[in-house]
Amino acid sequence: MVFKRGNSLWYKFRWCIKHEDGSKENFMIRRPAKVRNRKDAADVEREHRRALSLGQVHPNDPWPKPAVSAPPVFRAFAKEFLQYAKTHTKPGTHVFYDVCLDRLLTFAAIADAPLDAITGDLVSRYARHRQEVAENSVITVNADLRTLRRLFHLAVEWGKLDRAPVIHELPQSKGRDRVVSFQEEAKYLAKASDNLRDAAILAVDTGLRPNSELFPLKWADVELAASAECPHGALHVRQGKTDSAKRSLPLTPRAADVLQRRKKAAEGETKLSAFVFPGAGKSGHIVSMQHPHEKAIGDAKLASFEFYCWRHTFGTRAAQSGMDRFTLARLMGHSSPAVAARYYIHVTETHVAAGFGKFVEYQTRNVAEGLAAAFPQVSGAVQ
Repeated sequence: MVFKRGNSLWYKFRWCIKHEDGSKENFMIRRPAKVRNRKDAADVEREHRRALSLGQVHPNDPWPKPAVSAPPVFRAFAKEFLQYAKTHTKPGTHVFYDVCLDRLLTFAAIADAPLDAITGDLVSRYARHRQEVAENSVITVNADLRTLRRLFHLAVEWGKLDRAPVIHELPQSKGRDRVVSFQEEAKYLAKASDNLRDAAILAVDTGLRPNSELFPLKWADVELAASAECPHGALHVRQGKTDSAKRSLPLTPRAADVLQRRKKAAEGETKLSAFVFPGAGKSGHIVSMQHPHEKAIGDAKLASFEFYCWRHTFGTRAAQSGMDRFTLARLMGHSSPAVAARYYIHVTETHVAAGFGKFVEYQTRNVAEGLAAAFPQVSGAVQ
């Protein structure tokens, strides 16, 4: 029914929706036709009924359907995405996205395409290009694919895109669980560059997460002065992957030596960088050691492993030394001792026996001290 309200033409009609359970829902549709004559208003009403019957719109949806603007080009939306990441994510995550987008934007087929033209097939072509032409590792390619997936999900969330393409990461082995032996470590460090050697020692002696904690480490968070709790100094993690990542880590003697040497060398530079491992990129610090790491492995003739394995090796060595999982969880920056439990799968019966020996020694010493404190006259007579 078309009617006039003031100087405008409107239409109204009743519509019923039948649900699968047999129930019905009735609606009164009343909309402005936004046309000047009754014939055109009747056409608007007829088209609205047709869209309802085809299920293209719901009775509560606006009509005519609002025009959808064309999705932005990837290159333009990447800037919006980075601005969002800078505001809503941690600094390390923002740097991660920035580095990955730099690589994605070199692939013109994606960089210059509208978001709705980027398909799963095109993403697969990018992954092949990165592996075969650029010769990037699976880890690097998967980092780009995760960034791409997050960008598309944000585009859908903001209404820039109706649906995100399905993006599959490349299969990769769980290389982060590799434990590096002391012999392999010695061979690796002998072939590593100075920068890589220092980073590897700090990683395996502190358990710092490489990307979010070790590479962005600042001199302001390094304490080289000795204290009762940390005789060789300490590192302070101010922020990290989770709230539990905030912690202080005692330094080993060789980790302290590395930092003292680097600090002395840095102070001799014209401009002292705020970072322990300065880099030439936007972040001001190194963001990856993939190439020198792979070269050191090749030169030392070792089986391949990720740089992250130094963190896993630290956790495993701590567990093998008899450290309890509560202490280890604190040092690793885990939210629960249950998360640190996986490092104990490498603990052998020999390590268990050694650990129990420490317990017996602790128990015997403290029982004797307790007796001496409770019965000083007896202990004096015994002596």
